[in-house]
Amino acid sequence: MKKFAVVFDFGGVMTTSTMPRRVQEAAKANNIPWEAILAGFAKYRHAYDAGNISLVDLYKNTWRDAALDVSDELTAKIIEADRASWLYRNERTRDWMRKLKAEGRKIGILTNMAPDFAPLFKEHFADFIEMADAMVISGLEHMHKPNRDIYELEQSRMNLEPGQLIFIDDVEENCVGARAAGWKAIRFISNDQVESDFAKLLAEEED
Repeated sequence: MKKFAVVFDFGGVMTTSTMPRRVQEAAKANNIPWEAILAGFAKYRHAYDAGNISLVDLYKNTWRDAALDVSDELTAKIIEADRASWLYRNERTRDWMRKLKAEGRKIGILTNMAPDFAPLFKEHFADFIEMADAMVISGLEHMHKPNRDIYELEQSRMNLEPGQLIFIDDVEENCVGARAAGWKAIRFISNDQVESDFAKLLAEEED
């Protein structure tokens, strides 16, 4: 019988909140067009996640591209809102990880995360991390999802074949990347949904 290992994303899976909502509120309060921030993240987020630019650089590049005059003080406030928004823990995901671990499954973590956020992740999510048999943080490796190399690195650290891995991520593009690397993948929308989809996948595959 095939026994799948499960690899978890961080933001939107281990967290109950994701960055845009908090930053959107800060932008609105300071008359910064949300469309400008969306454009900046679309252009610079992968470079940030891969550790090639800082979060300050990302926002300053965004202001420059949109011809916005945003003070360093206000930029710092928006960055504070950005970072804080990733610290809302999804305890149900943690409990599910514990259940999977108790079943004898290997657990992995694969996340797009800049190196300057990694210490906060390790501090606030230590009990999630301690369950992981292997972990890849994009910014520490200068890689990012959905590129194939980051999935292959996680796979090698898990010491498993691609077909033994199921990836849980809230971004469909990243699930597509996992499937292209030979993994199974389930897009996370809610805990009820992902646990149900996981059970269905096992019923189809683990026999």
